[in-house]
Amino acid sequence: MLRAFPLLAVEDEGRLNDAALREAFCERIFAAARLRELLRRPWQRRDLMAFHARHTLQLLAHDPARYRAAGRVVAGGGTEVAYRDLFLGAMASRATPGRTANALQHAYSRIGRRLGRARRLDLLARIEAYRRGEEPLGVPVALLAHYATGGEFGWLEEQTFLRPFPRQLARASPARSAQGQPAGEG
Repeated sequence: MLRAFPLLAVEDEGRLNDAALREAFCERIFAAARLRELLRRPWQRRDLMAFHARHTLQLLAHDPARYRAAGRVVAGGGTEVAYRDLFLGAMASRATPGRTANALQHAYSRIGRRLGRARRLDLLARIEAYRRGEEPLGVPVALLAHYATGGEFGWLEEQTFLRPFPRQLARASPARSAQGQPAGEG
């Protein structure tokens, strides 16, 4: 099966008992489902551009090189297959604390100037504490999600990184907050 479909999200059933691995698997499943939903109907380049923009932080946390390559495919009017393969390949790469912290820094760079000084410093401190392994990922993610809810930061509000699962499933997935790691870390 994997030889025929190398980008298919597959995980050994026994390994799904590990909360972080289960979350990584589910994250891949829902990311692939969002892409399938986009591509199953007639779409235009702007639709793919918007999709890619919504997945910026998520892709940066998983595979920055494939994120950039997929962006070039979108900008250059590349094929659906080329984008799909880059997107699914990026999501198959394990998110690391360093790449995840860099993705968080990217989010900060987009909104930081519009935050008050105390909030800016607190967010930066939380991101760095996560990078050093002193705080769970849920802390800076919760801050970013909180800032995104006011409607002032539309780009951030749309990021799938902040809510990679349907809301009803996210409540049942404790790995991000309990483990303090993004999907795939262990």
